[in-house]
Amino acid sequence: MATARGMSAARLPNSLNTWTMFLGLLAAAALSLVSARPALALESTMMGDIEVPRGAVPTEAHTVFGDVYVEGYVYGDVRCAFGDVVVRGPVEGDVQTGFGNVYVNAPVKGSVDVGHGAVRLGPQARVGEDLSLGNGNADISAAAVVEGERRYGMMSGGSPVVSGSEAFANITLWLLTTLGFCAAAMLLSVLARRPLTASARSLKRYPGRSALLGVASLPAVALLSGLLAVTLVGAPLLLLSVPAYLALIVFGALVSAYSAGRGLLLVTGSHRGGEALASAVGAFAISVLYLVPVVGPVALFLLALLGTGAAIAATLERLMGGGGWGSGVAGASGVSAR
Repeated sequence: MATARGMSAARLPNSLNTWTMFLGLLAAAALSLVSARPALALESTMMGDIEVPRGAVPTEAHTVFGDVYVEGYVYGDVRCAFGDVVVRGPVEGDVQTGFGNVYVNAPVKGSVDVGHGAVRLGPQARVGEDLSLGNGNADISAAAVVEGERRYGMMSGGSPVVSGSEAFANITLWLLTTLGFCAAAMLLSVLARRPLTASARSLKRYPGRSALLGVASLPAVALLSGLLAVTLVGAPLLLLSVPAYLALIVFGALVSAYSAGRGLLLVTGSHRGGEALASAVGAFAISVLYLVPVVGPVALFLLALLGTGAAIAATLERLMGGGGWGSGVAGASGVSAR
C-alpha cells in the first residue's frame, strides 16, 4: 500500500507538469494566432491589435490587450485597456485608453480620455468634448483644438488639478470599494475556506507555476471563446464561460489578498487571528497598493492572475487525486497553530 501511494505521489508532479506545459503551449498558440492576424475593425477583441485602414468605415474599434490604429472613419468609440491608440482618421465617438499612449491627428467628436500614459495632439487634431489625462505627459500642438475642458491629473513636472469635491468623491469611492473588497474576502474565507486555503498553499509552494498558469489562462480563455463563438452549440456556452472566468479572476484576487494578509500577520506576530482577519488585512493592503499611480492597478491585475493560477493548480491537484483542498486546510491550520 505504501509503495502504491508513493508511486501515485511520484506521478502527481509529472501530471501537473504535463498540464502546465499544455497550457503554456496553448497560450503560445493563441498568442501566435493573435499576432499573426489583427482583429477586424468591425469587431471587439480581447487580445490583439485593431487596424482601421483608409476607406474602412467601422462602427467601433475596441480591444483589451493590444494597440488600435485608425486611418479610416470610425462611427463609434475607439477604446483599449492596455495598449496605444493612434488616430489619423475621423472618429465620431470617444477615444479612450486605460494604460497606454494616445496620438490624435484628426477630428474626434467625442472626448479623449487617457488613464495612465501620454497624450499627443497633432496640428490636425480637433477634440469636440473634453481632454482628460490621469497620469502622464501632454504634448498639444498649437494648432490643435480642444472644444471642451482640459482635465489633468498628476502630470510629470506639473501639479494635480483636482477640485475638492472630486477629491472627496474619489476618496469616498475608494473607501466604499475597499470595504466591499474586505467584506467579500472575509465572507469567502468562511464560505469557501477549503478552496481558498488550498489555493494559498499552492501559491506559497509553487509561485512560478501559479504565475505561468495565471498568465496562460488569458490567451487560453480567449482561444476557447473564439472556438465557442464560431460553433452553434458553443455560442450559449460562451455566455457562461466569460462570466465564469471573470469570477475566477475575482477569486484569484481574493486568494492573493488572503496570502498577503497571512504573511503580514505572521510578520507582525498576529498569526492567531484566523482566515477572516488575514483576508481582511490582505484585501486592505491590496486596496492601498491600488492607490499608487500607474504601478498600483497593474500590480493588482498581476496579483489577480497569480491567485488565479494558484486556484487552477489547486483544482488540478484535487482532480488528479492529490487532495489539494483538504491538504490546504491542514496547511493553513498548521500556520495558525504556530
